[in-house]
Amino acid sequence: MDRTDRTDPVPEEGEDVAATIGATETLSEEEREELRRELAKVEEEIQTLSQVLAAKEKHLAEIKRKLGINSLQELKQNIAKGWQDVTATSARSKLLAAESELLCLLYGVPSAELVSLEVVLQCNHQQ
Repeated sequence: MDRTDRTDPVPEEGEDVAATIGATETLSEEEREELRRELAKVEEEIQTLSQVLAAKEKHLAEIKRKLGINSLQELKQNIAKGWQDVTATSARSKLLAAESELLCLLYGVPSAELVSLEVVLQCNHQQ
């Protein structure tokens, strides 16, 4: 590719950065105008999205206010939910460990060799 045909400002390996600064000069006036229009459109879309987001956040705050939910209550709920997840995971782990021990006893597999429930089941199928 000829250097004057390039429109990307990223220098190729070994290319002088100063040479790429002038790369925008190789754009035709029509290409520059099209890029300006696209830039304006994207900036306008970003502005619109920011306004929509601000309106949604305001609406959310209003709903929370009507429900009597404040930051402290949200924090308490998040902590309670996190604790519930931790205890549920802990209980599940204990249940799986107990189940594995029972299966080891049932199938005669030493628990030290037990890697998972699948190992026990594989041992059972091999017998």
